[in-house]
Amino acid sequence: MACNVIDREIQVHGAGGVADDFGLAYAWAKSRSLRLADGPDEVHRTTVARLKLKKQSPRWIYSKDK
Repeated sequence: MACNVIDREIQVHGAGGVADDFGLAYAWAKSRSLRLADGPDEVHRTTVARLKLKKQSPRWIYSKDK
């Protein structure tokens, strides 16, 4: 969410948003690096989905033969 807000502010400020005038480029870089450090969102979603499906699906779907 922070990246989206900062990105919108950069758009509003135009060229000044990517310059050092407002510090938005620095804030965006820091928030983006924190997002990368958190880990990939798709991996988290896939893991949660597998756990949920495993509870509801028959066992033969998750057999190691397939």
